[in-house]
Amino acid sequence: MKIKQIIYFILIVVGTLTVVFGPRYMVKEYALAIGIVFLMFGIYSVTTTYGDKNSEETDFEE
Repeated sequence: MKIKQIIYFILIVVGTLTVVFGPRYMVKEYALAIGIVFLMFGIYSVTTTYGDKNSEETDFEE
């Protein structure tokens, strides 16, 4: 479980770095598109795993 969270965090960091520094090394539009894809996939994955974890905890409390 913790390895997945680390991978998702790395995706978010890579996406952010691509958006910020990508236009220096490649076409600006491509860098922004690739960075946003990494960011959105990382954020989506983090939120879905976080939501699953919270729903399991509430099931045990009931």
